[in-house]
Amino acid sequence: MRKALLSLALCALPLAIHAQQRPEVHQEAKPGLRWWWLGSAVDKPNLQWTLQQYANQGVGAVEITPIYGVQGNQANNIDYLSDHWMEMLRFTEQQGRATGIEVDMATGTGWPFGGPWVPLQESASQMVIVDKRVDERKLKALDLTPPSKKASNCQLVGIYAFSDGIAVNLIKAFGEKKFKINKQQQGNTITSLTLDGKLPSKGPWRIMALYQKFGVMRVKRAAPGGAGLVVDHFNKMAVGHYLQHIEQAFERTHTPYPHTFFNDSYEVAEADYTTDLFKEFEKRRGYSLEANLNKLVDGDPMVVADYRETLGDLLLENFTETWTAWAHSHGAITRNQAHGSPANLIDCYSAVDIPEIEGFGLSDFGIKGLRKDSGFTRKNDSDFSMYKWASSAAHINAKPFTSSETFTWLTEHFRTSLSQMKPDMDLMFVGGVNHMFFHGTAYSPKNDPWPGWKFYASVDMSPTNTIWRDAPYLMSYITRCQSFLQWGKPDNDFLVFVPVRDLWHKQSKGKRLMQFAIHTMGQLAPEFSETIDNIDRMGFDCDYISERWLLQTRFVDGMLQTAAGTRYKALILPSKDNLLTKAVRSHIDTLRQQGATIIVGTNKLQMAQVAHPEALKADLGLKLIRRANAQGHHYFIANLSDHDVESTVALAVPFQKALWFDPMTGQRFQAETHSDSLHISLRSGESLILQTFKEASEAISKELGGLPVRTTTQIENTRKVLDKGWTLSFKDCSPTYDKLLSIGQPTAWENLNDTLRTLMGTGVYECKVNFKKGELSGANWAIDLGDVRESARVYINDSLIGCAWAAPFTLQFSNLLKPGMNRIRVEVTNLPANRIAQLDREGYKWRKMEEINVVNINYKTTSYANWAPVPSGLNSQVVLYRVK
Repeated sequence: MRKALLSLALCALPLAIHAQQRPEVHQEAKPGLRWWWLGSAVDKPNLQWTLQQYANQGVGAVEITPIYGVQGNQANNIDYLSDHWMEMLRFTEQQGRATGIEVDMATGTGWPFGGPWVPLQESASQMVIVDKRVDERKLKALDLTPPSKKASNCQLVGIYAFSDGIAVNLIKAFGEKKFKINKQQQGNTITSLTLDGKLPSKGPWRIMALYQKFGVMRVKRAAPGGAGLVVDHFNKMAVGHYLQHIEQAFERTHTPYPHTFFNDSYEVAEADYTTDLFKEFEKRRGYSLEANLNKLVDGDPMVVADYRETLGDLLLENFTETWTAWAHSHGAITRNQAHGSPANLIDCYSAVDIPEIEGFGLSDFGIKGLRKDSGFTRKNDSDFSMYKWASSAAHINAKPFTSSETFTWLTEHFRTSLSQMKPDMDLMFVGGVNHMFFHGTAYSPKNDPWPGWKFYASVDMSPTNTIWRDAPYLMSYITRCQSFLQWGKPDNDFLVFVPVRDLWHKQSKGKRLMQFAIHTMGQLAPEFSETIDNIDRMGFDCDYISERWLLQTRFVDGMLQTAAGTRYKALILPSKDNLLTKAVRSHIDTLRQQGATIIVGTNKLQMAQVAHPEALKADLGLKLIRRANAQGHHYFIANLSDHDVESTVALAVPFQKALWFDPMTGQRFQAETHSDSLHISLRSGESLILQTFKEASEAISKELGGLPVRTTTQIENTRKVLDKGWTLSFKDCSPTYDKLLSIGQPTAWENLNDTLRTLMGTGVYECKVNFKKGELSGANWAIDLGDVRESARVYINDSLIGCAWAAPFTLQFSNLLKPGMNRIRVEVTNLPANRIAQLDREGYKWRKMEEINVVNINYKTTSYANWAPVPSGLNSQVVLYRVK
C-alpha cells in the first residue's frame, strides 16, 4: 500500500523498537484544517499562496470539502470531478508535497455522500405507511393513497392485514385474483391507490400499505457538480456505484489518490428503509419483519430494537466497511465521524483507519481569567464521555490516531479567541484525541476584499482573521501535545461494555430510527455518561467496547486483551440489568472463570483492587490521560477548574525519575519527586506533560539533573505594578491609525476614540520601568498581563519572551532585566468583531456566499450592526514579579 498505510503501520510498531526518551514529531502531530472550497472556484496562484500561508503557521494537513459558491462568481466555479477540478486537485497535491502539507478530501461535496450520479432507485429512502382499520370482510375501494406530502417517488412494497395474531401479505398470499389494486399516478407521484377484495375472515382487521419513498434527501451544501440525491448507505451496490463514479475521475485523469478520504457525521435522519431490509432482517434476526410490521409501527420494544440493530449492521457492512475497503484498494486510508449513525458507534469507528469525534459549542469551565462572551456562545453538546467513543475504538484496535472536528460553533463569527480554544482542545486531548482538525477555513483569494470568503459556521482559522497573527503559538502547542499523545500506547484501566441493546429498546414508540448523535447522546444514554463520569471522578480511565469486540477479547497473563493486543485490568458492566445476548453472557462467564475481573457498576472498592486511582484526578480534580512508553509513562494534564492547584501527590504507576514538559513553550524541567509522589503546581487553565521513568539509568539521571527547576511561586515583596507612563500605537490595523497615544496606565482601546471603536489589528503598548541593582538579585521573573484581549507578544528590552494567548496570561523570562531603565513592549492583537460590526453599520455587503451564507449560532440570518464594542488590548493592570 501507499505511504498513508505505511505511516499508520509505523506508528503502531512495538515500543521495544524505539526506546527514545521523547517523541518524534511526525507530520500527523501538526493540526489540520477542514478546507472549504466555495464553488470549487480555486486557481493555481491562490492555491499556492494559501497553502504556503498554512504551512508558515504550522498546519500539517488540509481536508478539501467542496461546497456552494460565492454570489456573482459563478463563472469561476469548477464542477466537482470534472477534468478541470481534478487538475486543481493534482496541483494542490503537488503544492502539499512542496510545503509539507498532507492533502485529504471528503468523498463527495457537502454532506452526506451523494450527487447527480446517484439514481433514484439507489438513493436514501424511507418507509411511508398508510394504516387503516376495517370491520367488514369485504373491501371496496379502500383508500390506501400515501399522504400527498409523501406521495412522490413512492413505490408500493406490500399491503398487509393483521387480526388477532394473524398477519397476511395480501398481495403475496392471494394475488390479483382475490385483491385488486387500483392505482393512478402522475409521473413519480401516486395520486390514488385503492384496494378491492375479500379478507380471509371477519374483522376487525388492520390494513397497512407500506411504500418505499426514494430520494428523501439531497446533498446538503453541495458544490457545483455535486448537487443530487443522497446515496442509500444501507445498500452495498448503491455505495459501490457511488464510489466507482469517483474512482473513474481519478483513473480518467491519472490523478493520485489523496492521503485520506473523509466522511462527515452521519446526518441522514430521513432514511429509515432500504430495498433489501426485509430479506436482511429475516436473515439476521430469524423472523419476518413484514409479519410484524404492526408491532414495528406500534413501538414493540423487541421488534424496534431488532429493526435498529439490522439497520446498524447494514450501515457498518454496506457503507463503512465497503468505503474503507475501496479506499485501501487505492492506497488511501479513511477518517470517519461515526456519530449520528443508527449503529453501535464502536463498531463503525473500529471499521476505519482514523476514528473522528466532533466538538460542537463552547464548554464553560469557569477558568480564572478566561473571557466570557455571554449571549454570543453556544453550549458544547460534546462532553468528556462523548469524546471517548472515537478514541476507545482507536485504543482497543491499536489504531494510532484519533482525530477531531474541532471548535465547531464555539462563538459567533469574528468573536472567537485563541484563549477560548485551548480549554476545549485540552478536554479533547484528555478524551483521547491526538490528531485534530480545525473546523475550519474557507479558501479565499488573496486579493478578495476583507473579510473574504467565509463558511457559515465558525470557528474561522484563516489568514483573514486577526487571530491568524498569533495562531502559530496555538499550532505549536497542539503539535507538541499531539506528539506526546501519539507516542507510545494507551494505558487506560478498564473496558466498559457499551449497553447498546438497552438503548435500542428505549424510546421505541415514535420515531423508529435511533441515531447516536452528539446533540442527543445525553438524552439517549444519560446512565452511560454518568458511568464514565464516575470512573473519571474516582481517578480511573477507561475505553468502551462493543459486543463484537468483547467476543474477541481474551484473558491473557492476568489481564483482558483485545484482538489487537491492548490490555486492560477489568471489564465494567454499567448495570446488572444490561441486556446481553446469550453469546456475550457466556463469554463474560468464561472470562470470569479464567480469572478476569468483571465489575458491575462503578464500585470504587472493586476497581481499586485491580487498578490504582490517579490522585491527580480523584483528589485534585485535574483532567488527564496517561500513556505508556518504552521507558515508563507520560501524562497530559490540564487544570480545567476554577482554582489553582499546588500539591504533592502519588502516581498510580511506579517510577524512579520524572520530568515536566511545558507544551506552551517546549521547555523541560526537573520534577520534584519524593518516593512514589511528586510536587505539582498548575494554575487554573494551565496544562503540562509529565514524563516518568521506571528505571533511572545513569544517562537519564544525568540528563534530568541538567534541567532547570520549574519556577512558579511568586516571591513576596517583588511585585511591580506597571500603572503609569504607558503609550499606545498601532500596526497592521484597519482602519490605519498612525497616532501615538499617551494613556498612563494600560487600558483597552475600543473606547478611547471613535476610530479605535472600529479598529482591528495590533496595538503596541510600551512603558519603561526602573530597577535598582538590589531588586534584581534573582534571575527568574514573570509578567502577568491580566485580562488580555486577545493575544499578546511581550518584549523585554526588545527581546521577545513569548506570546500570552491563553489563560493565565502570564509569561516567565530570565536574565533580561537590568539595573536602571527597562523597556516593556506588549503587542496585543484583538478580534475582528468591532471591524465587521462597523461594516454592517455602513451597509457594506460582505455576506456574499450562496445558499446559507453566514448565520448566527442559532442558524438565523443576522446583522452585527448593533454589537457593542468588544474590549480590545490590555484590559487590566500589568504586573512584574520574581518567581522561585
